[in-house]
Amino acid sequence: MKKSQIFVLSAIVVLAILPLNGFSQGKPVELRLAHMFPVGSPSHQHMEQLAKKIAADSSGRLTLRIFPSNTLVGATEMYNGVVKGATDIGFAWRYKPDGYTLGVLFPFLLGAPDTVTAGRVYDDIWKEFPKVMAEEWKEVKILYLVPSMPVYMFARKPLRKIEDIKGLQFRVPSKELADLVKELGAGPVFMSAADFIIGLDKGTVDGAYALLSLIPDYKLGGKIKNVLMHNLGISTPLMLAMNKDSFNKLPADLKGVLEKSCEWAKADAIRYWSDDHENAAKYCRAEGIEMVSFSPEERAKWNAVVERGRDKVAAELDAKGYPGTDILRFIRKRIERYAR
Repeated sequence: MKKSQIFVLSAIVVLAILPLNGFSQGKPVELRLAHMFPVGSPSHQHMEQLAKKIAADSSGRLTLRIFPSNTLVGATEMYNGVVKGATDIGFAWRYKPDGYTLGVLFPFLLGAPDTVTAGRVYDDIWKEFPKVMAEEWKEVKILYLVPSMPVYMFARKPLRKIEDIKGLQFRVPSKELADLVKELGAGPVFMSAADFIIGLDKGTVDGAYALLSLIPDYKLGGKIKNVLMHNLGISTPLMLAMNKDSFNKLPADLKGVLEKSCEWAKADAIRYWSDDHENAAKYCRAEGIEMVSFSPEERAKWNAVVERGRDKVAAELDAKGYPGTDILRFIRKRIERYAR
């Protein structure tokens, strides 16, 4: 055999044992991780801990370069940024409803009492309806999805019964909550958190439906009088999503490291969101913000309005071809089970 033929044959053998379109075996790999949270926030610290764990578990072969505060990809574009490869990994809420009809409605449907319960129920939904759930995330590799914290109504005026809600203006983040506000006799207002603070100072808005953490984050002690402690669901799940090509290029052992580390990260995310909720509640109590619970009679009226709203959303999903009523029925049963 000629030397030229031997060289060509050797080259073919070498190429055959390398991962196709992948990172070189044994070579260090750096992935870009973009997120929407400010440096120093619990979410940023969580990402830093994940990066340290991945580096340690891979003996330094796999590292994450973190881009916080929307510096690489903006929050509202994070999902599309991951799909298109603008970042290898993205950590944010999925804001745009394109291709995410069911997921957008989960904040209202998932009426779990806390983050831990919501996480369990969300995982159960994936197991019970795997094809429906996976379809909404088919363009990315999901590393984990976790709920953050419950959504509450809070206001600068006392809320002790449903009649106290009537005539007030509330900042809302979704159509479903806007419809609920109308059912309660109040007016919904769509605005950013920053605009809500300005409106609160000017008196053009009376309160909001939001995460409890909004109160300490914007130092609303003295401006908010009370929080109605009957949550209206859990904020839409946070995604830690990865570009499919970036994941597929990884050697098999580094894929294993990444997925194993993210199992730890998922549990850690639920822990820190639970802690963040407790810290927000402590802030409210320290600032003299009253944490109000309705009387049994008022709670029954409240529940009737909320559950009618959820039934309506489920029926709308049915009309679009989703098993909305089946999912809502499943959610209610699982929450009841975990409550026991």
